[in-house]
Amino acid sequence: MTRKLAGLVAGAGLVLTMLLGAAPAHAAQTPDSASPAVSSTAQYTPASALANSPGISPAAERIRYVDTDTYDCPYERLCARVWDPNVGRYKVFDLYTCRTYSLSYWEGAGGFYNNQTTGTVARFYNGSGVDVHDSTAYSVAPAGWNWSPIWKIKNC
Repeated sequence: MTRKLAGLVAGAGLVLTMLLGAAPAHAAQTPDSASPAVSSTAQYTPASALANSPGISPAAERIRYVDTDTYDCPYERLCARVWDPNVGRYKVFDLYTCRTYSLSYWEGAGGFYNNQTTGTVARFYNGSGVDVHDSTAYSVAPAGWNWSPIWKIKNC
């Protein structure tokens, strides 16, 4: 019985040592040379370096990934393509229901196909709510399309 108890205590001590060794020393650690708690060899990743996947609200009818500039867009849809750094591919949002869609983490180059009913106008708004681009169906994004200034899309 004494041997079993000694084995349990040793095992519990080993588990506790492993858990304490794996725990972060400070959850909100930042590089600060004035702070003695931060080691000069500690790895630090600023929050701004973390990639976020582009999103849209309300939800798109369909979301898919493509590898190139060439992708299909079903009739009566506005299809918007943006780079997703988490996946390393373009993320395509098919917009069908007539709404104003809010974009999150849409940065850099991409594009769109306005394959809605002929004459339907899609509007693209900046962060101040100003209409900065209109697209009348059928049309394709101009060369060098940049999503960074676009915060909302009204597809109809």
